[in-house]
Amino acid sequence: MSELIRIDGSEGEGGGQMLRTALTLSMVTGRPFEMLNVRAGRPKPGLRPQHVACVKAAAKVCSALVEGANPSSQTLRFEPGPVRAGTYDCDIKTAGSTSLVLHTLYLPLTFAPSRSILTITGGTHVPFSPSFHFLLYQWTVFLRRIGIDVELTLNRAGYYPGGGGEIRAKIRPAASLRPLELGPRGELERLEGISAVSGLPRSIAERQRNRAFQRLGAEGLHAGIDILELPSGGKGTFLLLYSTHAGGGRACYDALGALGKRAETVADEACDAFLRFLQTRGAADEHLADQLLLPLALADGRSEFPVPIVTGHLITNAQVIRRFLDVSIAVEGPPGAEGTVAISRP
Repeated sequence: MSELIRIDGSEGEGGGQMLRTALTLSMVTGRPFEMLNVRAGRPKPGLRPQHVACVKAAAKVCSALVEGANPSSQTLRFEPGPVRAGTYDCDIKTAGSTSLVLHTLYLPLTFAPSRSILTITGGTHVPFSPSFHFLLYQWTVFLRRIGIDVELTLNRAGYYPGGGGEIRAKIRPAASLRPLELGPRGELERLEGISAVSGLPRSIAERQRNRAFQRLGAEGLHAGIDILELPSGGKGTFLLLYSTHAGGGRACYDALGALGKRAETVADEACDAFLRFLQTRGAADEHLADQLLLPLALADGRSEFPVPIVTGHLITNAQVIRRFLDVSIAVEGPPGAEGTVAISRP
């Protein structure tokens, strides 16, 4: 067995991303790890139900030996076996993020010899995680450029606090991954969006869209925003904007509704985030930036791209990746400001 990697989960931003990255790279490299002080810096330290679901799903995919995969556990040991392609179901049983479970599993299954299908039940549009439509319109677009083919389907939407949403992901195998180089973002070529509701009046989606038209129009911007009424067992709403730019740049920002939150506020939040992005030279939004680190650390060649904000997630993810891989990840720029990410393997 490979030497055990020990990780202090209290380092950096100290969140669940450290665990997800470690699980992914453990499966890809075959190297076991032990994480202490899991999510020590969070209000409720230790594993939450969605993290336990990630660990159990990963263990199923590679027949891992696991210790500590229990709610509130602050120590986890994971010893992976060979990754097996197949058809897998994962029910988080809360509104925990389906996208974060997918982020944990897609890379190991990409390197498996045949296609895999994942069905994940939980939250599809919930706070503090990428929404399904972010994955669809931003994440998978960049994955295809790198050489990863993930086909997504939304069976039903799931919102906080009820969850109950369901996504399906078909993951096709890839022999190798391509690097990604992007210069400073060019001119805006296209701006589109979605204003969606589930279990609520269509008029709420219309108000969100109208407010976005107003805000963007005041800046001389014009967007095509579709209204969607998504099937769901609960109630929810969101507005998402996504843009394409000269030179290959793309951005995606969204905002979620909540009980007592006005439709106009939802639109304002998404528009504010997008307009801040336009004031930078970033070629991709800050949320995607840390999600790209993992696949690009496994790509053949050098990758480089500017980011609108150097986030704590970005820095912490780079630290965990270096523990598993012989790779150079240089993040230039202070936290909270613009920067550039460069990734290369020897």
